Amino acid sequence: MNIRGITDKILNYWWVYTLISLSAIGALILMEIKNVHLSWLEDICGYAFMLAAALQLTALVISVVRRRFLVALCIFLGGIVNIYAFIMLAFMLWMLQGENDDFGKRHPIPAGMVCQEPDESFCEDDVDSTNTASWLRIHNNTQGGIYEYQYFSKSLPDGYIYLKCYEATENILLSEDRMMMRTKVNVRQHDRFGPVGGYCVFTIYEGSWGDYYPVRVEVWHHGEKTGKDQMLTSKIYKMEGWQK
Repeated sequence: MNIRGITDKILNYWWVYTLISLSAIGALILMEIKNVHLSWLEDICGYAFMLAAALQLTALVISVVRRRFLVALCIFLGGIVNIYAFIMLAFMLWMLQGENDDFGKRHPIPAGMVCQEPDESFCEDDVDSTNTASWLRIHNNTQGGIYEYQYFSKSLPDGYIYLKCYEATENILLSEDRMMMRTKVNVRQHDRFGPVGGYCVFTIYEGSWGDYYPVRVEVWHHGEKTGKDQMLTSKIYKMEGWQK
């Protein structure tokens, strides 16, 4: 198919891009209203929205170049509707998630509780193969509430590792619907000490920037053959939530 044929296809289906964008935003709004957080579906909706928006903009340019101004007007109006829907989604996220802003203030670090702080940078030399307490490494990412972790091990069977995070004083499970999916790292059986996969980014959604509270971070392993989950280690960190 030549370039002319491709541009014809893009232009002929201009209305589909608007429907895809609105469907993606509508699905995200519905998930927020129902308080359902499926990270894989959120990712699909996000990618679908961006792809549809890019195709919609391309179709608008093509219609103007070909002087099909009525089609261009329809595409432009569809884009305005999409922008309005996106603003509604952003406003709804701000309104619905605002209730978590004081989570850190309501769960201060008790006097005498020892909490580690995430590293500002990571150095593999800090990991001691004889000291299991050093095998979990967590450091800050680009924004408050966003962290990276890496786990080291001498020997693990096939399966995967993942994190569970709890507010340490009341044992409240944090970011329950997203944590496992975001922190899952596949494991292949090994008998030498080393990192299990690369760095993995995760987010603590409860709380806001600057409101630090104690978070117990647990590393769990799911065995491929046994189907059982086993906790490998845990540490208490001084953490903050991601600012909504």
